[in-house]
Amino acid sequence: MTVEIALFCILGAPLVQAALIMLVQKPPGLRDLIHILFSLFTGGCAIYLANAVAHGETARIVLARPLPNVDLAFAIDPLGAMMAVVLTGLGVLHAVHAAGIVRAKQEKAPARLLAFIALAMSGVTAVAFSANLFSFFVAYQALSLAAFPLVAHRGDEEARPAARAFLATLLASSIGLFLPAMIWTYAIAGALDFQAGGVLAGRVDAFTANALLVLFVLGIAMAAIPPMHRWLPASSTGPFPALVAIQALAVLPAGGIGILKVVTFVFGTAMAEAVLAAQALIVLVGIGMIGAAVIALSKQDIRERLAYSVMAQSLAVVMGALLALLPGQYAAAGLFAAALQIVALACAAATLLMAAGTTAAITGRTKVADYAGLGRVMPWTFAGFAIASASMIGMPPFAGAWAKLWLIAAAAGSGLVWAAGLASVAAILTFIHLGPLAANALAARAPTDAFKRPDGASILLAAPVILAAAATLSLLVLADPLAMFLSPIWTPGSP
Repeated sequence: MTVEIALFCILGAPLVQAALIMLVQKPPGLRDLIHILFSLFTGGCAIYLANAVAHGETARIVLARPLPNVDLAFAIDPLGAMMAVVLTGLGVLHAVHAAGIVRAKQEKAPARLLAFIALAMSGVTAVAFSANLFSFFVAYQALSLAAFPLVAHRGDEEARPAARAFLATLLASSIGLFLPAMIWTYAIAGALDFQAGGVLAGRVDAFTANALLVLFVLGIAMAAIPPMHRWLPASSTGPFPALVAIQALAVLPAGGIGILKVVTFVFGTAMAEAVLAAQALIVLVGIGMIGAAVIALSKQDIRERLAYSVMAQSLAVVMGALLALLPGQYAAAGLFAAALQIVALACAAATLLMAAGTTAAITGRTKVADYAGLGRVMPWTFAGFAIASASMIGMPPFAGAWAKLWLIAAAAGSGLVWAAGLASVAAILTFIHLGPLAANALAARAPTDAFKRPDGASILLAAPVILAAAATLSLLVLADPLAMFLSPIWTPGSP
């Protein structure tokens, strides 16, 4: 298999997967097998592409050319390949877990749910491998439309308005802010390709650079930057398999990837012209991190608490990327912190949401107060929940610790000690809203009527939680290899 074919496959296989799931809705076993096998195939393609990038190979596929120097094109690069491996790898675990959840909860229209999860995964891989701003914009819109039915899946009085708010926020911000910024960039540079050093480098004055940065960053609403974050709490009305796709594997990570691509390949690191906007946006996301963590503490429904918790973590990605625009020697540290934070958040959020889904399916409990003692009767599930909580907080040796250490070092090294302080306060607040919850679940007396299912959690529900939790330890040994793998995106003169 050539690299180009592998790139076609990773983008197209989920589309075939969705079609087959809808065609083969019964028997359920065959439907679930198709979902899991295609997820495995997509993950295998991601590993193949990452290996190709590591060996210096390149690949680019062009699907259309709507304007001069503007292609609907997808290409492999270190950032896209790494994100594809992480997200599709976790996607395999999610496929297994989703198959168990839809059976345990007797979810209505399970084939439709699994099909749109596959389409969402196709959308995020397209975002990761987008070769230019136009391709990113198209993939972004496709992902928004694919995720909309996941939020609206239940079709009740709560789901329908939430889904409308979800889609309206994502589309309005991208069309109203990102699209004008993209057109402005094309008018300046005559091209929209992502390129090392930034397509705008040396072409814009301070006003233009600052205005474009604000438009691009706020236009990527999937990163959940206030006030463009309303889609995220709205998504918490969806079923748990949809929440994993939206908040851990597809929509929220796509926002972080988009911010990284814009900062790295459109502006370029240490672009002094955009410092004013970068610092203002860092203030906004820093305050947003703290605000989201405080709101999470006030939420008693586990879905709502986790939605605001992952929002705080996503904003750390944006802060790291913006730090790369400040003059000094810590630009690469900011980019690396942002990339690591996407990986850490994906692992931890997937684990937490799958654990919460398992708990809801087996015990019927979704309120934080009802989690007390459940770790006594569901030890594997809540061991995973505790590990993922520790990673979200930033406790060593879990993945989140290394990302936050790099973020704080980048902020302090850039002279923004206050930004490092905001990140630290957000971490403390994350401990407050997740730490006691996990500890109480493990240490409190077990409830006598925990299970609504006499057989407890099946292997399909417990194993993915444990394996995803184990992934949070991966950065303990992979941080340095990942830095070497990603170095071409921030090393001057790299192709």
